[in-house]
Amino acid sequence: MGWRLDIAEANEEYLTESDLWRLTQQFLMNATYTTTYKHILMKSLLECTTEIDETGKIDFLEISKHVAKIYWNLVITNELRQVNIKTGESSIEKVLKNFQMKYSIPSEWNFENLSESQQSELSKNINIVYKKYVYGSFYSSFNGTIYSFNKKEEWVKLVPIYIVFFEKYKRILMNVTNYQLSIFLEKYNSSELMKSILSKVEFVSARQSLGEFKKILLQHGQTNCFYCRKPLKKIHVDHFIPWSYTQNDVLWNFVLSCPSCNSSKNNRIAEIEFLYNLIDRNKKLTHTTYMKNYTEKKLNYTYEYAIQNGFNIWTPNKKL
Repeated sequence: MGWRLDIAEANEEYLTESDLWRLTQQFLMNATYTTTYKHILMKSLLECTTEIDETGKIDFLEISKHVAKIYWNLVITNELRQVNIKTGESSIEKVLKNFQMKYSIPSEWNFENLSESQQSELSKNINIVYKKYVYGSFYSSFNGTIYSFNKKEEWVKLVPIYIVFFEKYKRILMNVTNYQLSIFLEKYNSSELMKSILSKVEFVSARQSLGEFKKILLQHGQTNCFYCRKPLKKIHVDHFIPWSYTQNDVLWNFVLSCPSCNSSKNNRIAEIEFLYNLIDRNKKLTHTTYMKNYTEKKLNYTYEYAIQNGFNIWTPNKKL
């Protein structure tokens, strides 16, 4: 069985975009026979595309933080069962509830309310479960085409064509994954808990405090609004490529803006001249630890694919 695999190489075969859709549909229709584990891994991989290195590799623990965040919302905040039996709990549910009890954490807290050390501890606990049961099974669900993985070294390496596929169709893939996940949850949870189920599944916990990113950018000389160039009096930290697309906080995608530009830009993406400005700005930050796995190429294709995913172009109202 796939879950028993400890190490595997991705199958080397030519895949068309039609093949990728076929394999993805095959996965989505068959992923949740017993638990939600594989759908949550799919959601996490879609969120992780900004964190992979140039070879397509990402560590288990980086993925597990996304898994922990998603499951915290489903299991602790919304009390949704994640297994297809009427009694008993999945291993993930037990991990989360034991952790909550250990630290007496209120159910209304989201993942970002946890301390950094608590987030790290919970992610490591969840990684034990995913390492044992999920990565090999997920690999088999895509006929071994999606990634290579190594449980001892704790990494997966996504096949390049899948990275492009994930970026190009991120919104659609996230939506259909959420839909299939909701269908599974509907079968094994009470009608009361299923109210507004899609909003519960789609929810991404509140972003972490952006104060540290603001401090770094100010230290590197950004004293004017990135967009209108007026001197900053009140400072907003803006995701240059909308957070609703990346669903991740990385320094190379942050700029400082005035309240007016930040409000006007909303969930849109700035015109291409600002992409070039951001590329130049990031060259000054490459020595910081926050720029791990950043490349100019990654910023360029993330910008292009965000537009392909339907984000409108925005231009500031005023420039100096």
